[in-house]
Amino acid sequence: MQVNSILTGVVILGAVAVTIHSQTAAPKPALATKVAIVAMRDAMLSTQDGRKAAAAMQATFATRKTAVEKKQAELVELDDRIRKGGATMTPETRQKLSEELAAKKKVFDRDAQDLSDDAEAADGRLMQDISGKMGAIIDEFAKQNGYTVVMDAAQPVLWAAEAANITPDIVKLYDQKHPVAK
Repeated sequence: MQVNSILTGVVILGAVAVTIHSQTAAPKPALATKVAIVAMRDAMLSTQDGRKAAAAMQATFATRKTAVEKKQAELVELDDRIRKGGATMTPETRQKLSEELAAKKKVFDRDAQDLSDDAEAADGRLMQDISGKMGAIIDEFAKQNGYTVVMDAAQPVLWAAEAANITPDIVKLYDQKHPVAK
């Protein structure tokens, strides 16, 4: 959103400057605009650094994810038991199982939310670590290849030719400049 606002501001300022300049000087040929798109998140996760960090993150959260999935299976099993045997259970038994289900659901919800929050924070750190290096690579690539604008594909891009997608080139350059130790 902020990039779109900055880009809009730059375009407006450029148009005003061109209008003022064209009123005082002889017309110049139009600047050829070369635009490219990069799928930033995909590019960052496709680099060797990104794949290594994603694998480490997945390993870090695997045990907790398995525990949450086990609790979810227990909830489904308990809920099925209540629904299937509800007509034949005593009211006290049904009440006891319903209270047990509610308590387990509360613990499950809290654990699932904690896991989600922690994974989101770790993902944010991963993206932040790589984005600085990725920005320098994109800057260098854009200058070397004469791009006027490089946009993130995650932003509302209504259409772009496949030739404008420089993501594979950026991933390749990133891996060359920041090799991961084997």
